[in-house]
This record gives sequence, C-alpha cells and structure tokens, in this order.
Amino acid sequence: MQGDGPVLQHYYGFYRRAIRDALDRASRKPFQCGGLQGYEQLVGISQYLHDRCVQSGADPYLDQLQRGVQRALSATTSLAEEVRQGHTFLTQVEHYLAGVPRPSLETDSQETCLSIPGSKTVQQELERMFSDSVQQPNACPLMRRLNRKWCAMSKTWLPDILHCYDIPGLPRSNLDLESVFGKLRRDQRRTSGRKETTPVRIFGPGEIVLLSLDDAEILPLLQSVPVDEYWSQRRRQEEREEPRRWLTRLHRDPARALAQVDEQLYAVVNAQTGASSDAPDDSC
Repeated sequence: MQGDGPVLQHYYGFYRRAIRDALDRASRKPFQCGGLQGYEQLVGISQYLHDRCVQSGADPYLDQLQRGVQRALSATTSLAEEVRQGHTFLTQVEHYLAGVPRPSLETDSQETCLSIPGSKTVQQELERMFSDSVQQPNACPLMRRLNRKWCAMSKTWLPDILHCYDIPGLPRSNLDLESVFGKLRRDQRRTSGRKETTPVRIFGPGEIVLLSLDDAEILPLLQSVPVDEYWSQRRRQEEREEPRRWLTRLHRDPARALAQVDEQLYAVVNAQTGASSDAPDDSC
C-alpha cells in the first residue's frame, strides 16, 4: 500500500475530516452542547484508531493522528466532565418543562384552575431546581457559574416566557413554525448551491402549499416528470448529499463510519493490486 500515495491521501482525508468536524461541532438547538458532542466524537475516534493499530498493525500517519487526539483529550477531560454535568442538569430542566401540563382550548375553566399548575408554580420549581443544583456535594464550578447567570437573567426574562402555562392553546415555543421555514431555506440552498435564500420570498408560498398537500394530490404532479430526467436529477442529488450523510453516520457511530472508509480503501487498493477485495481479518 505504500506505493499508492494518492489513494492513501484520499482515505486519510476521512480521518482528518472526522477530527476537524469533532473540533468544530456546534449546535443551535436548545439544551444541546456541541462541544460535548465533539469531545465524545473524539473519544470514539481515538478508541477506533487504537483498536485499528492493534488489529491491523502500525501506520505512521494514523499513529501520529492518534497521539494528537490523545493530547487534545487529556487537555479537555476535566472541562468535558463539567460540561457534561451542566448538560445533564439542563436536560432535567427541559424534561420538567415538557412534562408540566398546560391548559388547552377544550379544557373546562374550572378543571383548569384545579389541575393546571400555572406559571407561578413552574417558576418556583425552576428556582428550587437551580438552588439544589449548587448545593450538591459534587457541584462543579461550571454549575455555580450557571446558577449565578440564572439568578441574574431570571429577574428580567422569566416572567415573560411562562405564559404558555396560563393561556390555553399557546405553544411552549415557535420551533414547529421555525422548522417549516428552516426546511424551505435548506431546500433552497441545496437546489441553488448558494447561501442566500432570497428566492424563497417568491417561491415560498407555492412550496408551503405543496407541503400542505396529501400524497394522493402530489402523485399526479410527480408522474408528469419524465422518468429519465427524474433519475438523472436523483443521482446528482445523491452525490451532493453523500458528504453530509457521511458526517451524520460519523456523529452516530465514529468507529463504524471509519470502518466503512477502511473497507472502501482496501477494496480500491486490492482491486489495483489484484488481491482479494476483503479487508484484513480483525483476528490477525
């Protein structure tokens, strides 16, 4: 395999990309920590590189990557534990808020007064949860900073975000509405290849109507497209989405995603050398 420099560089690129993606993980969703997800991804990459070295023998380039990943993990282990503790607590807060019953439009007014806790009760429970979090024996410095931030901000915005527990039919957030517009923007970026989504202002109303149609109403529209043209565009779309899908597989299971890269590497190299297309046996 030493003579196949370009092939090795191509597949080594998957490992470099996996490490860069772990370092740059971010999340805009509530109660998620992109840095913690990136740390756990680095742990999975490090474990896979270690197991690969034991099973398949030393590789100078991958061994160098392994040492770099180990240094990064050693420098961030304590911080990752603090972030994990804060993430666990915020997840508990989210589960509590999601489980609190809210008044609905069909609920009787007398029943609402008796069974629905209301915003005041929710606010008091949140204050208790944050107060208890810093009184735990294993409370880390990050939890104390989080509690101080909570005390400073709750006086300003907390009374204005709990109306959903008092007003019948009011959703907890506008995430469902945002997801519809977000889907339109993502579709526009994929079809145009550009970051801007200005055309959504023109075609957006029609796409909203299409999303509201039933499958039986959409089928005649799809049947009007020529079959050859449909499959041609479908293959092009699959090629464009493959890098994003590989990152998704990497986020779910780094070891399995990198193992698939190894299988592709051995298939290409062995096809060039005329050897068997199977990857080396892990038992060796």
